[in-house]
Amino acid sequence: MRNTSRYSISSRRLRTSKGNAMVETALIFIVFASLFIGAFDFGQFLLIHSSLVERARYALRWGSVNGPTNTTAISNMVLYNQSATPPAGTPTYYGLSAGNLAISTAGSGTDNYRLTMRISGYSYNMFSLRIAGSYTGPAITVTVPLGLYD
Repeated sequence: MRNTSRYSISSRRLRTSKGNAMVETALIFIVFASLFIGAFDFGQFLLIHSSLVERARYALRWGSVNGPTNTTAISNMVLYNQSATPPAGTPTYYGLSAGNLAISTAGSGTDNYRLTMRISGYSYNMFSLRIAGSYTGPAITVTVPLGLYD
């Protein structure tokens, strides 16, 4: 008799908890998918930001050797990876335009002579739920020293 009551309690528990595994799996999947998409968005932002910083560094190093006052050629190095302006319709790097770049030289003829570039107003897309859309990235400032060295 004891065995029958034990089996009836076990079978009753089994009947009342049949859908629990499915509900728990669905909740865990939602959390996991949200974390995965958030990590993807963050990784995409880091990729764009670091790519822009490296392209700006490259262009400024190129400009420091080939003429720091030629801001058009330095801008073209960032936008097109070449100093000459390409034909119309050529895509730019991450959709940048000349309006996103500000190049300046300060301290000409001194030890504090520097070539500086500021990239601002670039956009990137987010795919995470509730924050999906296009966002403007933070301004990037890169400086290369051109001063007189002993």
